[in-house]
This record gives sequence, C-alpha cells and structure tokens, in this order.
Amino acid sequence: MDLGLSGKTAIITGGSKGIGRAAALRFVQEGASVLICARGQDALEETAGAARRAAEGARVVTVPADLTRPDDVRRVVAEGVRTLGRVDILVNNAGSARPGEFLKVPDEAWQEDFQLKFFGYVRMAREVMPHMARERSGVIVNVIGTGGLRPSAGYMVGGAANAALNHFTKALAEEGSKHGVRVVGINPGPILTERLQLFTERSAGGRNLDEVYARMTPLKRPGQPEEVGDLIAFLSSPRAAFIHGANITIDGGANPGLIG
Repeated sequence: MDLGLSGKTAIITGGSKGIGRAAALRFVQEGASVLICARGQDALEETAGAARRAAEGARVVTVPADLTRPDDVRRVVAEGVRTLGRVDILVNNAGSARPGEFLKVPDEAWQEDFQLKFFGYVRMAREVMPHMARERSGVIVNVIGTGGLRPSAGYMVGGAANAALNHFTKALAEEGSKHGVRVVGINPGPILTERLQLFTERSAGGRNLDEVYARMTPLKRPGQPEEVGDLIAFLSSPRAAFIHGANITIDGGANPGLIG
C-alpha cells in the first residue's frame, strides 16, 4: 500500500537505534527525506548508511544533539528546515526513563528523566509547530510507552512521564487543530530493542531468555522495532488523516485494561 509519503520530510528524534531507526528506514523506503538526531554520532552515521542502502538516493541528514538542552532543540529544527526545506512530520522518540525503587530514586533522577522524555517532546513540538502552522499542514507523532497506562512501583519515573505525555498528546492535538496540524501518540509495550535485551539479560536470573520473552505478551513474544516503525509511518501518512488526538497502543495485548 502506497502511504503517500513520497516527497515528505520528517525529523525523527532518537533516530539512531531501536524504534527511531526502524521509523527512519521505513520513511526513506516510502520516499520521504529524514533528519535523524541522537546523542551519538557513530550510531547516527550507521543508521544513515543503512537508510541509504535500503532506499537508493535516500536523503538522510544526521544531527548529533542532546534534547535536554533547549539550544540543541532549536538547532535540530533549524537544520531540518534549512536542509530539507520544511518539516512535514515530527516523530518524538528520544529518551527513556530508569526503573528503580521509589525510596531509592532521588530528585535528580526524576528531573533528569523528565528533562529528556517529557520536556524534550514538549520543546520539539513547540519548535516545529510554527513551521507547520505556516503551511497549515503537519503531523506530530509522540512515541510514549505503556508504562503510563500500567502504573508500577518499580517504574514510577517513566510511568509518570508517559502518563504526562499521553495527556500532552491529546492537549496538543486540540492546539494543533487550530493550525492544521495533526497529533497522535503511540504506546509501545515490550519491543525487542537493545535496551529491552539488556534489561532482560540483567533481570533473567538464570532463566531461559526465550521463556522470559514469551511471557511478555499474550502473543508469546515481544514486538519488533519494525512493527512500531510501520505504525509510525502509517499514522504520519495521509492514509491516517482522520486519526487525531489518539494514543494508540501496540503491545501484543499485554495491557488488559479498557483504556489504551
């Protein structure tokens, strides 16, 4: 199915690994140009090379950036506008939050994780919105996580940030409606990224890893980054033009609740 993304431009934060990398590859395969940013230059260049191999002639711009720094946020968007001409799509994906016991997680950890995972998304959206508003067109996709839907004492920082981002996504959609900008959120469950693999290996306690992975979802497996990348591409496309203000869960049925 042609998603109608040919000629579109996208900024993908956290675009060098995992879900962000998978989204970048899907976008270039659909004919879009992308700017990917992350903290590590080497990983960015590796992903850019993979994208160019996946789609001959793919236009991929890399910008190393730390999105806890407001100046870096402004620089990423300015570079996107300068090199790509405009910003049609923003995929907010950068950042994760640490697990930990409530009584052992200090204020500094809460503040650091919110700076990246929550305020990074807020600042990126605020920076691209005027550019999209001038065109009366644009899509913002916030990649969040099911931690905000399933409260856990061991993942309180990340869950709180994710819950805030689910709220932010719906509120931003109301604001975006004034400017012709569509906003959606995605809540991935367990996705087989490097981070999940490392966490699983550390916490397996000698158990068979395949069995641990099989217990993560009713489908007996974690998701693949490419499956989330495909969803991001679809939601960013004209095919999803009536999906607005929604937070969509992709978790293999792991969340049994009625919400999300």
